[in-house]
Amino acid sequence: MKNFSRLSLLAAVVATLSTFSVSAIAATATGTANATVLTPITITAGTALNFGTLAGNASGGTVVVTAAGGRTTTGSAVVTSGAFSAGSFSLTGTGSSTFGVTYPASFNVTSAAAGATPMAVTITGAATGTLSAGAVTLPVGGILTVGANQIAGSYTGTYVMTVEYN
Repeated sequence: MKNFSRLSLLAAVVATLSTFSVSAIAATATGTANATVLTPITITAGTALNFGTLAGNASGGTVVVTAAGGRTTTGSAVVTSGAFSAGSFSLTGTGSSTFGVTYPASFNVTSAAAGATPMAVTITGAATGTLSAGAVTLPVGGILTVGANQIAGSYTGTYVMTVEYN
């Protein structure tokens, strides 16, 4: 009987405690979660980076076209004539979002002319930017390294630009 009375007492205590509200000592709150999905950023090639027409000699040099559209030379890679231009890319995305730009370390322009050696190009330009109303034109410049006794011919090459939201 003693065990029965202890069990009865225990059951009575549990029943009594279960009638007390735990919420009297607990508090709750509701949190909010948010997310913004940006329109995928796109990039489209525009104007080609054009170093113009040049003549080199035994010592070579460089031709620099700035992203702002200026042109200078060093060494004997003297620009003799021809139009030149900074390159450009059109970007579209979301609002006034910022983005980062990745340029190739360098790439070559080549010619089909017999004996022609490639010329190295280094791209220059902004590493970051901001879209304006979801769009912007990104200008790029470059440095063309002209070899000593560079073979005459038409030289072309391609490069890949990468942009991503910051």
